[in-house]
Amino acid sequence: MNAVVLSFQIWWFVIFTLAHSMLKVKATLRNQQAITDALSKAFALWAAEDINETHWKQQFQEMSRWGYDGETMRSTGAVGSPRDIYDLGYLYQSGVDSFTLEDNGTLITAKWHWDAKNASGREYATYVHNGTGTNKTARPFTDDVSLLSSFFLNAPGVAFRLRIKQAIASL
Repeated sequence: MNAVVLSFQIWWFVIFTLAHSMLKVKATLRNQQAITDALSKAFALWAAEDINETHWKQQFQEMSRWGYDGETMRSTGAVGSPRDIYDLGYLYQSGVDSFTLEDNGTLITAKWHWDAKNASGREYATYVHNGTGTNKTARPFTDDVSLLSSFFLNAPGVAFRLRIKQAIASL
C-alpha cells in the first residue's frame, strides 16, 4: 500500500499550546465542559476550513512547484516544467474527499487518507510525498501540519493557535 494517512488528535496540540500560556499565568479552570466544547469546536473548524479547504489546495496547486527536466504524457496532453503535485487532481481529491472528524467525547481526531491510483492501479501518494519510485523529487505535502518541530512556525500552526485563542476568548 502506498497511501499517505495523516491523523491529528486535538489534545496533543492543545496541551502544547496551553502549556505555553499557563507558564505565564496561574489559572483555575472552571466550567471544564464549556472549555472542552470550545476547544473541540475550534479544532473541528481548523481541520475542516483551515486545513481541508485551504491548506491542501495551497499545497497541491500553489506551493508545491518544482523544476522538471522531462516531459510526461497524460491523457490531457504533455506536461513539462514547472510541475505541481496537483497534476490531474486525483491525489489532491483523494485526500480532501477522505477527510473525517471523529469525536469520542474525550478525543477528537481529524484524518486524511491519500489513496489515489495511477494508470496501473497502484496507489502513489507515498511516491510523491517521499520522492520514491519514478518521483525523484520529494513533495512532502503533509509536513507543515504533521511535524511538531515546525508546526507553529507555518500557516497551519498559526491558524490553529488563532482558532484556540478565539475559542478561549469567547468563554
